[in-house]
Amino acid sequence: MLNTVSSALVWFFAALTFALSITVPNGYNIGTTLIFILSLVFLLKPKWHELKKEDKLLFWGFALYAVAMFGFVYLDGWHTRELDRPSRFILVLPVLLLLLKSSGRERWLWFGTVLGAIAAFSLAIYERKVLGFGRAHGSEHPIMFGNTGMLLGLLSFVSAMYFLANKRYIWLALAVVGGLCGIAASVLSASRGGWVALPLIGFFLLWQSRFLLGKKLVWSVCIASVLLVGAAVALPQSGIKDRIEEAISDVEHYSDGSNKTTSVGLRFEMWKASLSMFEESPLVGVGEYGSIAVKERLVADGAILQDVLHYSHSHNEYINALGLTGIVGFIFLMSVYLIPLRLFLKKMRQYPNNWNIRSYAMAGALVPMCYMDFGLSQVMFSHNIGVMMYVFPIVYFWAAVRWAERKEFAK
Repeated sequence: MLNTVSSALVWFFAALTFALSITVPNGYNIGTTLIFILSLVFLLKPKWHELKKEDKLLFWGFALYAVAMFGFVYLDGWHTRELDRPSRFILVLPVLLLLLKSSGRERWLWFGTVLGAIAAFSLAIYERKVLGFGRAHGSEHPIMFGNTGMLLGLLSFVSAMYFLANKRYIWLALAVVGGLCGIAASVLSASRGGWVALPLIGFFLLWQSRFLLGKKLVWSVCIASVLLVGAAVALPQSGIKDRIEEAISDVEHYSDGSNKTTSVGLRFEMWKASLSMFEESPLVGVGEYGSIAVKERLVADGAILQDVLHYSHSHNEYINALGLTGIVGFIFLMSVYLIPLRLFLKKMRQYPNNWNIRSYAMAGALVPMCYMDFGLSQVMFSHNIGVMMYVFPIVYFWAAVRWAERKEFAK
C-alpha cells in the first residue's frame, strides 16, 4: 500500500480527469497522463496474487480487447497510427493496479465529477450565449462534448446519493446542481443521441435509489423531472424542439427520397454501407482502410451516396464494429461493455443499503450503460476522448468500490 501523500496524489489526479475533461483542451488527458506516470513510478512490482478474481476479470477483459483490436489493425494493413486508441485499454491497466494500492481518497471522484459538470455547463453557456455558437463543443466535436457532459451530469446525480446517505447537504445541493448542469451542457451541444440516455438511465437511478430517497421524494423527483423536461422542450432557446422536429423531418425526407443528405439520412447511408461490408466479410470485417474501397464500389454502383466517403465511421458503434471487424470484433466490443457492467451490477446487488459502496458501483455501471446508448448514434471509441472517458472512469470506480469494501470490512 502507498503512503498517505502518494495515495492522495493518485486520487487527486483521478478526480482531475473528470473536473477538466471537456472544459480544457484535451483536459481528459491531464489527470490520466499524470496518474499513468505515477503508476510507472510507484508500481515497480505488482503483486498479482493479491488481486481478486473480479479484478483479474476486468484486467483481462480490457487486455484481450486491446490485443484483439491490434489484430484487426494487422489484418487491415498494419497502419500503426490505429494502434493508439486501443492501446489505452492496455495503458490503463497499471493505473488499475496502482489505484488498488492507493487508499483513502476515493470520495474525491465525486468532487471531480460535480465540478466537471458545472464547468461544462459554464463553458457551454458561454459558447452559445456570448460567442454565438450554434452548438457548444469546447475543443471537441459537439457530439463528444454533449455525450461527455451527459455522463458527468448523470454521475453527479449518483454522487448526490452518496452525499445524501452521508448527510453532507452542501455537497448534496452542489451535486444536484452538477447533475442539471451536465444535462444542460448536453442540451446546449444539440447532440440528440445523448438525450436518449436521460429517461432510460434516469429511471434506473431512481429505481435503484428508491429506498434511500423514499416514496414521496421519488415521486417529487419524477414530477419535477417531467416539468423540467417539458419546460426545456417548450423553451425555444434550448433548441430541443427544433432538433427533434429536424430529426423527424430528416426521416421523412429520406423515406420519400426527396433528400438523403440530411444528418439522419447520411447516417442511414453509412449504416447501409457498413451492413454491406458485414455481408462481404461477416467473420472479421473489411477493416477501416479496407472499407474505403468497399464504399467507393458501393458509390459507383449507386448503392449509397458519395457523401458517405467523407466519413471514416458509420456513426453507430455496433454497426460500425460489424462492418469493420465482423462478428469477432462485435463480440469483443460487447465484452468490453458487459464485463464491467456485470461486475458493477453484482456489487450493487451485494450492497443494497450500503451507499458508501453502492454509490461507486452505481457510478461504474453508468459508464458502460451510457456508452451503450451513445453508441447508437456515434462511434465513441473512434475518438480519443471517447476511449479515455470510458476506460479510466471504469478503473477509477472499480478501485473505489474495492477500497470502500475494505473500509467497511475493517470496521
